[in-house]
Formats: sequence, structure tokens, C-alpha cells
Amino acid sequence: GFPADKKTGSLRRLRATPLRASQLIVATLINYALVGMLSLVLMIVVGLTVFDFNMRGDYFNLALISLAGIIVMFGFGLAIGGWAKNENQSAPLSNLVAFPLMFLSGIFFPRFLMPEWLQGITRYLPLTPIVDGMRLIMTEGKTVLDLGPELLILGGWAIVIYLVAFKVFRWE
Repeated sequence: GFPADKKTGSLRRLRATPLRASQLIVATLINYALVGMLSLVLMIVVGLTVFDFNMRGDYFNLALISLAGIIVMFGFGLAIGGWAKNENQSAPLSNLVAFPLMFLSGIFFPRFLMPEWLQGITRYLPLTPIVDGMRLIMTEGKTVLDLGPELLILGGWAIVIYLVAFKVFRWE
């Protein structure tokens, strides 16, 4: 990531080129989105062959919501990695962001077990619409067209986090 590239001086050398920070961020996003989608395909293949995975929705819609999730969540990594001077700053900050999101977004236990006031807040966290959208597609056969509120929340987070990532990016 960016902190390792800063440490080796790679980003400093890239700064001498006509490449803009936004272009580097978008190119890095595309690279990791492709890797993320390849990972999704491998997980589905393993699920089908080893665990007899049975999904009610279709794989195309699952891929679309997964891609939207990858784009949004990777934005957090880009913002943290672009701002941090080194791995010693980025790793703890990434954990400080990731772990509360995982615990509050319904990954480890259902959100309906939380107090109602907390459910209302957690609905707007960036990971919640990803988890909810994937569950709705896989278990209820929904399509991305049925996921309007989830996509709206993801879109809002994507705009905010990439504006932050472009703003806080440091070449060194």
C-alpha cells in the first residue's frame, strides 16, 4: 500500500512524473477492485465445491453489490494509507476504523439484537448496506434494483471517502 511505497521512496519518484494524486488513487482502486472481484470468484467456487453453497439470488447482482462494497471500503484504506506517513501510523488507524465497523454492521452478530437506538445509527455505517445487500441477494433473491436505500448510503459514503482520500493524500 501507500505507506510501504512511501517508505521505499516509490511515491516520491512517482511525484516527479506528470501523474496526479487522483490518478494514482483511481488506478490503485481499479487494481484492488479487480483483485477483490477475483477473491469473490474464488470464494464462490470454494463455497460451491466444498460447502455446497446454494444462493437464491444471482451471481451478477452479488458481484455488483460486492464491487460497490469494495470501492467504498477500499476508499477508507486509501484515505488512511494516503494520509499516514508509515505503516506504524496506518495499521492502528485502520484497525480503529475496521473493528467497530465490523462489530456494529451485523457481520459478527445480527443488528436486530442491538438496542433500537443503536440500530438506527448503525444503519448508516458504510459496511451495513454492504452486509445487508449481500444477505438480501443471497438469501431472498433480491437484485441491486431492490437495494435503493443501501445503494444510496454506499454512494454517499463513496463520495465522502474519496473526497477525503484525495484531500489527505501525501506523496511522502
